Amino acid sequence: MSGNADISVVLVDDNDIVRECVGAYLEDEGFTVFYAVDGEEALELVAQQLPTTCISDLRLPGMSGEAFIEQAFGISPVTAYLLHTGSDYLLSDTLRSLGMTPEDVFFKPIHELATLTDRIRARALRRGATV
Repeated sequence: MSGNADISVVLVDDNDIVRECVGAYLEDEGFTVFYAVDGEEALELVAQQLPTTCISDLRLPGMSGEAFIEQAFGISPVTAYLLHTGSDYLLSDTLRSLGMTPEDVFFKPIHELATLTDRIRARALRRGATV
């Protein structure tokens, strides 16, 4: 897990249990995690922290996860963006145009959280982070 502390993650989910469980796992893996309950709070964190990765729920109060990613990309285009959703979802053309792929969409519940951390590391490497 060496080097994971160099990877910062903004985790956006309005479900306390999901946010706390996924966040605790990421912290245990050595990532630095910042928490937000909605897109507006997450946009502030993106502007302040310029994180390596953002993981957003699709359905959020206020703006959707997709709208959050579109706006956050304008603030930090070098950040990797992942969606975490309990809904059926096909990646939109807009998010594809920002560089997201179907591998960046995770469906709840994630039975093997290592797949999420593997994707975070892979995206961080593509962005030039030390892993």
